[in-house]
Amino acid sequence: MTSAEPLFRLQELELRLAQTIKRLREIADQLANDQVIREAEQQIAVAQQSLRPLQTRVRDLELEIQSNTTKSQQTNDTLYSGRVRNPKEMQDMQHEVQALQKRNQDLENTLLDLMLKVEEAEETLNERKTHLQSVQSQREHDNADLIHERERLEGEKQELQQKRDQVLKSVDAESLAAYNNLKPRKHNQPVALLVDRSCSFCQVEQEMSVVSEVRRGHKLTTCSSCGRILAYKSG
Repeated sequence: MTSAEPLFRLQELELRLAQTIKRLREIADQLANDQVIREAEQQIAVAQQSLRPLQTRVRDLELEIQSNTTKSQQTNDTLYSGRVRNPKEMQDMQHEVQALQKRNQDLENTLLDLMLKVEEAEETLNERKTHLQSVQSQREHDNADLIHERERLEGEKQELQQKRDQVLKSVDAESLAAYNNLKPRKHNQPVALLVDRSCSFCQVEQEMSVVSEVRRGHKLTTCSSCGRILAYKSG
């Protein structure tokens, strides 16, 4: 094995790994950014916003009715307790009880109408939640192929990473430094193969001295044209 050959294998693995990771990200975006599901979730949020103030108003009315009922009962008890003897005061208390009862009748009518609206709003919310579940189920079915591809690529990613780690063990520090230095300038392809006498990347034919140096593999040799490390793949 020449000194550049492990670098070429490393490049192959890293390119495949980069492609795999890119595809995994694309799949993640497709699975996450689902417009249909987002719209269904938004419809639920709107239904919840419509329901919430109705529920709050129902609780307020129930509390007011309960308060009026308690106050009416207490006033009525006082009225018939025999403790109040002043006719004017007794009349005022009777009027108060009547007013509270009338107020409660109005509140109960309002509450009944409001509870019907709450029931309708809750039904709408439940329908939209059911719709979301249906949409999610359908999307899971539709995305089955993507999910299967993701699982397969996750396995490939792990395998490629393990192979890369193994190849790195056969690369000396100086060669790896040269490789990493060229990567950003050569679009992550700092190594080319020597095919016959030509660089596989730029197709420029190399001088015999360069060809001989590459085949001996005692040191890293670069293409005279594109500047990439030349590797001679034996066997």
